[in-house]
Amino acid sequence: MIRILLFCCLLCVDVGAHGLHLSIGKAEVTETAITGKMTFNKLDFVEALDQWNEQVQIYELTPEDFERLTLKYMKRHFKVEANGSADLKLEITSAGQGKETLWMAFRFASEDTLKTIKVEHRVLFGAFPDQGNVLEVKSKKGKESHLFRVDSQTAVFEF
Repeated sequence: MIRILLFCCLLCVDVGAHGLHLSIGKAEVTETAITGKMTFNKLDFVEALDQWNEQVQIYELTPEDFERLTLKYMKRHFKVEANGSADLKLEITSAGQGKETLWMAFRFASEDTLKTIKVEHRVLFGAFPDQGNVLEVKSKKGKESHLFRVDSQTAVFEF
């Protein structure tokens, strides 16, 4: 299901220009996991993937290959470190698209209780130096947001 939704974005991309490069994400932290959803401009995401791996003809990929490339890209550009030492594994749990957007639900699981997380969010920065990625993190402590930019690619959230 995920691969079909992601692959369809290749077929439905409208080649229109826009001036604002911004993604929106929301996450919730429990004792041992971070779950959330991020929404990107569909055209921007496909262009970033295409620029990131120039050896691959992105529009010729099978749905499975597109899904693998997307996961590889996300793992390199969206990372979470728990409690100052453990890199957590990204899992994309579902994905979909709107007319102009692409969204992904994600999960990072920890074996230990989460006291702090360090988030590195560089998605789309290589293709769009003016890209901004907003992430709101909700925990028992409340809500906290960070705007990730090329000059501010990481943030630490304490619980």
